[in-house]
Amino acid sequence: MISYEPFFKTLEEKGLKLIDVERGCKFSSRTINNISNGKYVNLRTIDRICEFLDVTIEKVVEYRRE
Repeated sequence: MISYEPFFKTLEEKGLKLIDVERGCKFSSRTINNISNGKYVNLRTIDRICEFLDVTIEKVVEYRRE
């Protein structure tokens, strides 16, 4: 299972909100909603988040065994 918990921690550390990522990455509200609800987003979306936040993928997602 993919967890976005590191993403939310990274946002907090950087003093950012989801709306900042939505606007900065030019995502739809649906994409942000999917992340917020732990749903699947494609790897390109994760790549854009990493680029926007200037972090490695480990600061955005982590894999957890169910």
